[in-house]
Amino acid sequence: MKWILFDKDGTIIYFDRSWMKIGLQLVDDFMEVYQDEIGDKEAAYAHLGVVDGEIQPGTIMASGALDEMVKAFCDIAGQDVTKWAQSRSQILVDNRVPENVLVEGIEETLETLKRQGYKMGIVTSDSKKGVEQFLEITKFDHFFDVVISTEANAVEKPNPEVLNPLFDYYDVAPQDVVMVGDTANDMQTGVNAELGLKIAVLTGVGLEQEFTNADYIVETANDIVEIINQ
Repeated sequence: MKWILFDKDGTIIYFDRSWMKIGLQLVDDFMEVYQDEIGDKEAAYAHLGVVDGEIQPGTIMASGALDEMVKAFCDIAGQDVTKWAQSRSQILVDNRVPENVLVEGIEETLETLKRQGYKMGIVTSDSKKGVEQFLEITKFDHFFDVVISTEANAVEKPNPEVLNPLFDYYDVAPQDVVMVGDTANDMQTGVNAELGLKIAVLTGVGLEQEFTNADYIVETANDIVEIINQ
């Protein structure tokens, strides 16, 4: 293995609760804007994974990609609400106040991997602004050789094209790349891009039973050092 790609939220840092706040706000806004088209609101909330004002693990709003959320909104509203959902989501993301709580020991792990000669990258559904805030707060920019964020209308995980910034600019074969993440989407990205190794961590929103495409399931990203050095 030559490259290690990390998801950010739920992998390098504990899952950022601000994302849950955004998700809940997006759902509430959708319910208000399209209230005339939505029949059973309680059923609609449940379909999206929101029960008693909380997003439930393993649901669309917890770990689904934006296009999956948008499709669910369209199904519930009985019409195409894509433009509204994408626009409202981007506004909420741009105004997000992030919470960056590092997984214990992750800085030492990144230092070890860097010292051992691995190239590293971030592949996140967060925006460029959110990643820049994260790197500024943590001072981790020197660890990462590539940073891939997700802007409006861009491809998202698990679309393998999300990794084009890596494969277009660096001479590396997919089988020499490790994907480390906390969701089934992260693991599916590894499958779709034919990456050499897929490691799921349990520090985020993903449930262990969802990681059917993972080669390894570990407690934290710190456990990958032993795995890739085998």
